[in-house]
Amino acid sequence: MTRRFDPIVLWQIAVGVLLLAGWEAVGRLSGGAWTSRPTLIAAKLAVWLHGTLYIHVATTLTEVVTGLLAGATLGVLAGLLLGRAPIAAGILRPIVVAFYSVPLVALAPLFIMFFGLDMLPKIVLVTLVVFFLLFFNTFAGASSVDQDLIAQVELMGSTRREMFQKVVAPACMAWIIGGIKTALPYALVAATTGEMLAARRGLGFLLSDAASQFDMTSLYAALFILMLLGLAVSEMAAWGERHMLRWRHAAG
Repeated sequence: MTRRFDPIVLWQIAVGVLLLAGWEAVGRLSGGAWTSRPTLIAAKLAVWLHGTLYIHVATTLTEVVTGLLAGATLGVLAGLLLGRAPIAAGILRPIVVAFYSVPLVALAPLFIMFFGLDMLPKIVLVTLVVFFLLFFNTFAGASSVDQDLIAQVELMGSTRREMFQKVVAPACMAWIIGGIKTALPYALVAATTGEMLAARRGLGFLLSDAASQFDMTSLYAALFILMLLGLAVSEMAAWGERHMLRWRHAAG
């Protein structure tokens, strides 16, 4: 059985081609001082592909993945623990909210002063951004676990550890995965922003370096790579959510 080609894809391709053609025409008519042209951007990307582009992409992805793993682990653990400890949550949650109210990107210069220009300050920034997103999502999930279900498990003689592993953690899974899906693009933004402020390599460094030289072609080329990474991250998050929560769709 052959699959029918989705006409939406044809429309998407057509709109994309029209936008690129219009951009090329505007660039040629205006001289391209500020708009550049898709053909020039493609040529710049071709040059970068034979140069150091892979180092910059690898740097940004390393910062994102490392910060995501650290922030998600800490955020999930903190959310689970405080979500099931009302007294501790009442004491500590306002402090966490107070820290979260500070624009985290504004802390990037502070981290750069503490940790230097290498990847560490960007990893710390990504970790913090992901931590707060995962903490609040997991905390909400842990706080909303059905109390009747917990009472039934307690009547069956389960220990607190067993109740945590078999009831609370699974009940929070949808909240945790939703938090990770939300955190992924923010992690990329945090890493890129940190690199734009001060870095020796990375996609944010490419952006800031191109902007400092008013090199619009390089600027748009770097933005194009970030757009592709953002789309890839979004699709990975959506795929992971469908794969890990397929039981929910089956139950529906």
